[in-house]
Amino acid sequence: MAEEEHITAGDLSRLLELFRGRVYRASIEKAIEEIEGWQRKLEATGGPDLASIAENLGQLRTLLAADDFDADSVGWLLSELGEQTVRVGGSGVPEAVDERLQRLGGLLDADGRMLRMLVGQKGRPSGGERVSPDRGPQ
Repeated sequence: MAEEEHITAGDLSRLLELFRGRVYRASIEKAIEEIEGWQRKLEATGGPDLASIAENLGQLRTLLAADDFDADSVGWLLSELGEQTVRVGGSGVPEAVDERLQRLGGLLDADGRMLRMLVGQKGRPSGGERVSPDRGPQ
């Protein structure tokens, strides 16, 4: 599997250490640097599941670099990235990588949910509905 050649358990451990449980604790600049690195790494694998994560990372980088921080869209996108990461983790990767992907996916989703809660979501779907940061409920 091509992904195994490019992404190691050590790579994921360093990423988990950066966030230490909460993505919003990392500085925006450091987050953008990490996102750019991971986007390149995931694109290089050529895997279709990883390409969609890389695309969402590009959207996240754009949202984080914007002058007006859109916490709502960032929250939804973090949760989507969390779900994607968990799915990749369950797709036959080595056990050490899978464990870290599951943890990272859970952290991304939890941070996305927390960010949306902090924004004070009203009138938004509450579970079950897929939401795109650009298009709302689907």
